[in-house]
Amino acid sequence: MAEAEVHHSEHIPEWKKEEIQGIVDNVHAHKVTGLVDVRGVPAGAIQKMRQRLRGTVTMKMVRNTLSTIAFDSLPEDQKAREMAKYIDGQIVLVYTDINPFKLFKLLEATKTKAPAKGGDIAPVDVSVTKGATSFKPGPIVGDLQQAGIPAGIEGGKVVIKDNKVVIRKGEKFSPKLAEMLSRLEIFPMEIGLNLKAVIEGHTIYMPSDLSIDETVLRGMFATAASQAYNLSMEAGIANKETIVPLIQRAVLESKALAINAPIFEKDVIDIILSKAEAEMLSVAKVAKAKNADALDEELKNKV
Repeated sequence: MAEAEVHHSEHIPEWKKEEIQGIVDNVHAHKVTGLVDVRGVPAGAIQKMRQRLRGTVTMKMVRNTLSTIAFDSLPEDQKAREMAKYIDGQIVLVYTDINPFKLFKLLEATKTKAPAKGGDIAPVDVSVTKGATSFKPGPIVGDLQQAGIPAGIEGGKVVIKDNKVVIRKGEKFSPKLAEMLSRLEIFPMEIGLNLKAVIEGHTIYMPSDLSIDETVLRGMFATAASQAYNLSMEAGIANKETIVPLIQRAVLESKALAINAPIFEKDVIDIILSKAEAEMLSVAKVAKAKNADALDEELKNKV
């Protein structure tokens, strides 16, 4: 069997061997390797995207069969070997040293809205909105209606009569609907680099793992930080964030204890005396109310 494999490999063109070895070398030379589907993206657009990412991400278009052979040739204990099962479609390999989350964000930024064509699969539910259009009355009304768009004429203008979902996610666009949506300047498709899978060390990420709402994430971190701070304060855990407020709280609590005890210390003696005087005057007011002659002149003046 081994001899057969060697004999077979001798018939692999040298350029293919070099391509396969190049993939293996790049996987080893970079922290992150990704598979990107560029199906439907014009060659000119891919070239522009390549230029935008140059210096951060290296893009290499290789035949799927050679990519599969390259990943399959990696050692069994190397997680990147599993990337072979995600090779499908029109694949471009990307190599980078930035983390997968930044890579995903960079690739998403390459995407632009595009009109649908007949036969395209709707990526989301597509709706039309009730209201006037820019079209003048004419055959366009019938064309819109044939495409399933509720159109009519009101006040000498072509209008969309109702809000309506004209195609559901996963359904195919008919040529007529695709044409009418384009004329309405509704562009439901996206052209860009679609990340299928990415490997970093021993972890394979899917797009769903990398697609995060940064605003929500920041809010979660802020909430966690606030809760950790409150827990540390309540438990008396001293760290660089809590040490100062813990000492301040301890000082206030010790003063309150000394005042109520009372403990005559220099930091609280004035407060204790002021409190005692206030309590004395309160008693004096009650005594005066019962008997005007119960107080001497000094107390009467203070009251």
